[in-house]
Formats: sequence, structure tokens, C-alpha cells
Amino acid sequence: MAFEVRISVTLPFKLFVSLCVCIAVAEPSGPGKTGLIQFPPRKIEYPRQRPSVLVAILVRNKAHLLKNFLGYLEQQDYPKHRMTVWIRTDHNQDNTTAILEEWARGAQGVYHKVNLASSEKSVYTALNENGEASMAWNEDRYVHMLKLRQQALDAARDYWADFILYVDADNFLINNQTIDKLIEQKNPVVAPMLEVQENSAYSNFWCGMDEHGYYQRTPEYIPTLKRDRKGCFEVVMVHSTLLINLRLEASIDLQFYPAHPEYEGAVDDILIFAHSVRKSGLKMYVLNEEFYGLMLATADHFTSLQQEADRYDGLKIKYLVDYGDVPYSPYITHEWPPLDNLGFDEIFLISLRRRPDRWMRMQRCFQELRFDIKWSEAVDGRNLTEEYRESLGIKMMQNWEDPFGKRPITNGEIGCFLSHYNVWEEVMQRRLGAVLVLEDDCRFEPNFVNNLVAMMDEVISNNLQWDLIYLGRKRLEGTENYVKGTTRLVYPNYSYWTVGYVLSLRGAKKLLGQKPLTKILPVDEYLPIMFDNHPE
Repeated sequence: MAFEVRISVTLPFKLFVSLCVCIAVAEPSGPGKTGLIQFPPRKIEYPRQRPSVLVAILVRNKAHLLKNFLGYLEQQDYPKHRMTVWIRTDHNQDNTTAILEEWARGAQGVYHKVNLASSEKSVYTALNENGEASMAWNEDRYVHMLKLRQQALDAARDYWADFILYVDADNFLINNQTIDKLIEQKNPVVAPMLEVQENSAYSNFWCGMDEHGYYQRTPEYIPTLKRDRKGCFEVVMVHSTLLINLRLEASIDLQFYPAHPEYEGAVDDILIFAHSVRKSGLKMYVLNEEFYGLMLATADHFTSLQQEADRYDGLKIKYLVDYGDVPYSPYITHEWPPLDNLGFDEIFLISLRRRPDRWMRMQRCFQELRFDIKWSEAVDGRNLTEEYRESLGIKMMQNWEDPFGKRPITNGEIGCFLSHYNVWEEVMQRRLGAVLVLEDDCRFEPNFVNNLVAMMDEVISNNLQWDLIYLGRKRLEGTENYVKGTTRLVYPNYSYWTVGYVLSLRGAKKLLGQKPLTKILPVDEYLPIMFDNHPE
């Protein structure tokens, strides 16, 4: 059959032409026959595999954190069959090698490939004058590092990997979308901005560099670090964790070792690679659109392995509070040490029943700290009634008002006081000599346990007669004097907060002996009155 379509066309020179267009559509007339017009088959888009990534990890004396580092790596939401994990380790004074070998055996069938090599050969001076593992960096160590990074780059090229991701073993990729986000940028070299809890001005990128190739602070750095500006920004340097796009033609010129013939700077892996990127005509970028993870600040030359491990244990508690649970790799055996109350008769945690999130978070913190705690249910100010207050004989202190807000006491403050009051009563009833009292919103400083033990050692060695010791507080006014013979204890001036304190049986007797429920006020106010350092 045929369709006739008449079309009028106006040409530029104003001639009118009538066209008769016949479109013929014929039915197939026999086997293998088609119509007069043949339409091309519709193009089918088949799913593509994700880019292949080689993850390069260099490890030395990191036994204390490998279970968590690898746990975070395993949580990356990226197809593991498209990932090769390439690990090199040497000069270890701890059991790093054994942990990596155990992990490699368990993860071998999970990733496309796990390539682990360890060496006991000494390439550079790895010990200090005391025979301990040294954190110092000399030229031999830098050269060794450069060669290892080059080996990883060569391996990625040999495997025909699309990308290579360098990750230092003390960098934690907490955001499980980090690899995906970096690949999406389609940049030659890009790093996720990592944060350092110990030093707010340090990260894994530079915005400026001086004429000698060293770090130079620029106006863009702090706004980028603080995420006052967000995005993916060109920078002069990225290090520690970075992704290189090996699909770019110019990437073939990138190298760590040997340095580019025109390089005249210091022997330093991050400086040499940044120079190589520039000479290849490529650029470096840092991505800070989201929170991606954390890194440890570089330890000084005098830090021992034990000190480094203690520092990480303290930071891990902060990670738990701020960023959720810290994962442990299932491919590495982990045995928790026995619980320890550090010499206290009881460790109380005051926590609201309606805040199970806080309770669970603190449970994980105490699991890491190895504290055997007792849950003390907080009195919920929302549920306080007039009848309940009367049943306890609670009366408000006359004429009291908040010194800052100029308001009367709130139900929340009454509930908080009663929560602590209940602990004091239990100390009295059970005749507990010394207890540790914590609230469920407390935060632990790095090295908390060692500092607490050292503080209590000072109390005992100086035979101090004490009632209460603040562990966390807000100091409101005045200078404070050290307790004689101590370096960790002062006589407190007017202070607020009861997030953490140590209480003796003698102190509990004094706190209860004043019958505070008959003239109740916030516990933050009551304690300074009791040690006679309230401004009013």
C-alpha cells in the first residue's frame, strides 16, 4: 500500500513548489523479504563492568590498627571482584606481618586478587639508639618508599588496572562511597579530603607551594579544610590517600622513582610525585563535598610503638562517638582483653532509658576501654510530676535562679540531680570506697585510661584525703593551684558539668548529709557550693 503526502515548500526566491511524496510501505512477500523501508535495529545498552582498581597499601608497624583499617576498606561499597589489593610490608618490630598474612588468606577469594609481600631485609636504619622502632625519616627510607610506590604503579599497569588507589595504613576511609566518589570526578589525580582530629589545620592536601617545593599556607586552605567551600578543587599537592586515573594517555609519564630528570628538590615521595604530575601536563585535585574519612597526624621521631598504639586507642574511642561503630575485619582474629575496673569499686553510667542510641554507643566505648560498667537509669525530667516530687520530699531552694539565664530550675535539671543523687545513695548503701561516675554524653580524650590511672596513682602516693575529683568540667572563673606533690590535680574553682567524676564514700556521705532534696538546685550548682567555691 502507498500513502500520498502533498507538501508545499516556500523557497528563498519566492517560488512555490508543490511536491508530491509517496511513501511506500509494502508487506513482505516471501521468505526473507522485507518492506521497502528497513529501520535499523534498536541499539541495546548492556551493563558494563565497573572500572578495575588496584589498591596499594604500604605498611610498617601498624599492628595496633590494621584490624580497623582493613575493616573500613572492606566496607567500601565497590565490587570487590574489580579490586586488587596490593600490600607491601617490611622493617616491622610488631606482628604486622602475621596479621597481614592472616587477612590475605581470608580475603584472597573475596577480591580479584590479593598480592601481599613481606621482607625481613633491612634496607634503611629502622631503629633508634635505644634499639626501638624509629619514626624518623632519613634519605634511605624516602628512597625505599619511592621504590615501593613505583612498584605499585608498575603493578597496576601490568594488571591493566583502570585506576590505582594509594591508601596509607593510618588513613581510614569511613565513607563507604569514597572509591565511587573519586572515580566519578574523572580527574587525573584526586584525593578525598581526610580530617585529623588531633590537629585541625592538617590534612592530606596543599593549596600552595613555595619556590622550593614545600608547603605554603594560602587563603584557600582553611575554607577548603573547614568545608566553607565545597567541591572538587585543583590543588598543588595531594598525598597519603589518592586515586590516579590510568586510562588517561598522559598517565604513562607519571612516576615516583626515579625522579624526573628536571627535579632538583628534596628526596621526598610526595614532592617528587607532585613534580611528576606537573611535568606530565596533569593536575591534582582534592574532593571535600562530603566527609570521607580520617587520618592520623604524623608521629614525632621520639614516639615509641607503644605510645603510638596508646594514642590510636584513645582516638578510636573518639571515632566511635563521632562517626559510629569502628569495624573489625572478620578475616583477622581478635580477642578482647578481660574487663578491668581500674581499681574502682564500681563504674556507673547514668543513661536515659529513652536514649538507647547513647547506651549502645557507650557500650562500644566501654568494650574498647575494657570497663565493666553498671547502668544507672537516669531520672527523666519529662516524666516528673508534682506527686512524684512530693513523694521524695523535693523542695526548691528559695530565691534561686540560674545565674546565666535568670530562670528557675527546670524539670530536666531536677531529673539530672536525682540521677546523680541515686548513685550517691547506692555508694552509701553498698559502702563503696571509690567509684567512677560517667554520663552517657561524655567524650573520652585520647589516652584517657592511662591518664586516669596516673592521676589515681598520684592520689594514692600522696595519701590525699579527697571527696570528689572532676574528670570533665567547664571551668568558669579564676586561676587554680596544683595540689602539692601532683602534676595532674588542682583545687577547682567555680565549675560546671558532671559528665565524669570520681567519688569517694566520704564524699558521698557529705553530698547526702546536706539533705539536698529539701532545697534542690542543679547539680552543677550544688557541687561548687559543697567545695565552697561558688561566687554567691
